[in-house]
Amino acid sequence: MGKQKRNDSLKKVLFVISYLDKGGAERALSNITTHFPAGWDIDILVNDDRVIDYPFRGSILTLGITEKPRTGSIFFQLKVLLKRVRRLKCLKKKGRYTACISFLDSANIANILSGKGRCKVIVSVRSSLMQQGRKLQYRYIVIPLVKIFYNRADKIVAVSEGISDELISNFNLSSDKVVTIENGYDLLKIQEQAKEELTEKESKWFLEKKVVVTAGRLEEPKGQWHLIRAFTKVVKQIPNAVLLIIGSGELEGYLKRLVKEGGIESHVCFTGFVSNPYKYMSRAEVFVLPSLYEGFPNALAEAICLELPCIATDFHTGAREILSPNMCTAKEPLEYTKEAEYGILTLPCTGKRYKDIDTPLEKAEKNLAEAMIM
Repeated sequence: MGKQKRNDSLKKVLFVISYLDKGGAERALSNITTHFPAGWDIDILVNDDRVIDYPFRGSILTLGITEKPRTGSIFFQLKVLLKRVRRLKCLKKKGRYTACISFLDSANIANILSGKGRCKVIVSVRSSLMQQGRKLQYRYIVIPLVKIFYNRADKIVAVSEGISDELISNFNLSSDKVVTIENGYDLLKIQEQAKEELTEKESKWFLEKKVVVTAGRLEEPKGQWHLIRAFTKVVKQIPNAVLLIIGSGELEGYLKRLVKEGGIESHVCFTGFVSNPYKYMSRAEVFVLPSLYEGFPNALAEAICLELPCIATDFHTGAREILSPNMCTAKEPLEYTKEAEYGILTLPCTGKRYKDIDTPLEKAEKNLAEAMIM
């Protein structure tokens, strides 16, 4: 048979991501697919289709990788990469896609390696690669691969201006290929979900309390232990203060131990992963993001959508663009707490993982506590 003629009237796109649960990139992909123009067919390739926490439009395709993800295992990541490349080559050959759009580094590299002869290759960079360079697999594997392969993509979409600048300045990627597209938000839907009634148990969290809320995976980049340590100072001055931590993740045990050791168990509540965090956020006094690094933090932007006073550590790529757009091009780190146009920026925390809560607060943690109290 001869080569199949392409039907140019067919509008079809393939998205690639590891999972559709519990993450900012995953939530962004969910929002994109559910708001994509109705005339397009959508396929979404994931590692495992058994756990999907976010809504989506389109058809789910799976690599059938059912074992628990091991982000720190080079062997596991290599196995996923090779399997994904083979599957993408087949899909691109037969699927007649206009574009293949990948999210996060492993999927991005597989998207590029599987070729761009049959469709456009678009990669999406969601977080600071320079900040992740402290991890061995990023320093010696991911970052070198980014420098070698990313310029082969048709477009490199950064989620913030800070990420775009980093890709061009530090990775020598072509400025003609790098474009910034910030996350989009369904403002009316967020505000509608915020009106959902609380259960009797949930209502007690807010009864005569000053509630501080944070949201995000309980993992190293989010730096929640710095917030917990800072909160020990807050409760000394505001006895009815409560910290609501929304999210789940591998650091949950460590964070709960810090809370117990600090004797603030009655002041801190872990909600776990919830599908509608907005009903909690809208009833809080202030939202705090203690992240060590981000791309464009969804939770912070959504707090702004809910008109919630916000505090964020100044991790550069995202926080400044949301809270202080007039200073987002400045590269110098903050030397003091800054009251910005849309919230408060505090010094970035060190990321040091403290074994106990009694170690004196570092300067950035004191800044965080003072901002919450203010």
